[in-house]
Amino acid sequence: MTDRTVRSVLVACLLAASAGAQSARQASGPTLLREAAGGPKPRIIIEPPLAAPLSFGTAVVGYQTRGLQVAPVFGPAALAVSPRVGHVHVSVDDAPWVWANTSGQPVIVRGLLPGRHKVVMQLVNASHQPLDRGAVEFTVPERVKAPVEAATRAAPVDAARTQPAAKLFIDSPLPEPLSRGVIIIPYRTENVQLVPVFGPQALALSPRVGHLRVTVDDTPWHWLDGSGNAVIVAGLSPGAHKILLHLSNANHEPVDAGVVQVTVPTPRPLPPAQ
Repeated sequence: MTDRTVRSVLVACLLAASAGAQSARQASGPTLLREAAGGPKPRIIIEPPLAAPLSFGTAVVGYQTRGLQVAPVFGPAALAVSPRVGHVHVSVDDAPWVWANTSGQPVIVRGLLPGRHKVVMQLVNASHQPLDRGAVEFTVPERVKAPVEAATRAAPVDAARTQPAAKLFIDSPLPEPLSRGVIIIPYRTENVQLVPVFGPQALALSPRVGHLRVTVDDTPWHWLDGSGNAVIVAGLSPGAHKILLHLSNANHEPVDAGVVQVTVPTPRPLPPAQ
């Protein structure tokens, strides 16, 4: 085989490989977009709240999603990614406002008064458009006293006593979402790892673990967040509101706190139709 023939074969192979790669890219691009836009219908499956915590006014509601990955990713550009991403809007007792669960962790609401309650969970895409919805209703019984033997047990060693103080640093709400009535509050912590782990025995863990407790406008209940993701609240009426963030240890004891005072603007009127 002459050198000219060898070069011709090599050029032909390179051209064929280039054409194949280009065809693969052309085929894979639209396929991914079609999968993100037209894949399996997203669903949310809500589990009944755990029975034992209900006796103390705490609803622990687990959930699963199908056809969507829960993640703190937002905006129109995220609509084209694959696999599909989104999050969950949560409301309690038909409140007009919601908060965003972006971690996939169970929804935990504490401080519920005895009686009938309802938790509504709406699965939404990255642009907050609804995809599926579910609700769970339950009854919080009258408070039950803790067993006598529980008070006499040896208290766990609190490892936090030998560690630097846990601190909570809260940023101002992001201005652009606030102009649209969406409150996004970034925050960070020091000397504590946020995880959804609870109970007095967890006080002995090192490094220290804890979670965030969020209360809106002095409601008697609050929700817990062990993800470290920004606090997101939407649907509040125009006017002044207060959001209280408590950094708590694994036994729900507050170790630091901060308050965010925010004013939700009045929605701008839509321009007249042409």
